[in-house]
Amino acid sequence: MDSVHSVAELIERTKDMPLERMRFFINEDRQEPRCFGIYQDAFTGHWVVYKNKADGSRAVRYSGPDEAYAAQELWAKINSEIELRRPAQPKRQPTRAERLRQRVLAVLLAVAIAVAGFMLVRWIIRQPRRGYYLVNDDVYYYQDDWYYYGDGNWWYYDEPVDYDWYHDNYYGDTYDGFEDEGEAFERSGYYVEPGSDSDNDSDDSSVFDSWDSGDTDWSSDW
Repeated sequence: MDSVHSVAELIERTKDMPLERMRFFINEDRQEPRCFGIYQDAFTGHWVVYKNKADGSRAVRYSGPDEAYAAQELWAKINSEIELRRPAQPKRQPTRAERLRQRVLAVLLAVAIAVAGFMLVRWIIRQPRRGYYLVNDDVYYYQDDWYYYGDGNWWYYDEPVDYDWYHDNYYGDTYDGFEDEGEAFERSGYYVEPGSDSDNDSDDSSVFDSWDSGDTDWSSDW
């Protein structure tokens, strides 16, 4: 478990956690039962880390000027509650047959990884480079898809393309054969800056979806 050194860092570390469902409150002096929290007392300036138990009584874990210590106390508790909910992994020694099967699977896996690695390298090598291509004196551009220049405009090229068609015809990142700079692919509506892919494959699922605050021991002091 990494340490935190401030309440701001604690907030950053927990920003993707459903803290209210977990019953943890940062910068809040909550009064209802069954919750943990941290806040700075407005009169003393002290940082207070607390637990409100099931009967509504409060157990103060820390009250003092050390923000880093206070934040770390709550961070440690958050992590211990997460560990409490991790499924237990029973330990059992594998049988002789299971060990043999594991060795065979390990060998097969190593072979599969080697083959997959070879195929991946071969695929990468055969991928066209981004930039201009001259094929039979016609100008093409590749950026995830193929485009060709004709009749004063750039067009999407939807014909089948194989490795032999382009692998010896790469021209470069730029093409100096245009009479006007405006004819360059970079000036077309198709052009996308390298690294500006806007796709965001974030996963909205969370390990906290099944969190049940009833699993916490709300009768203890901490």
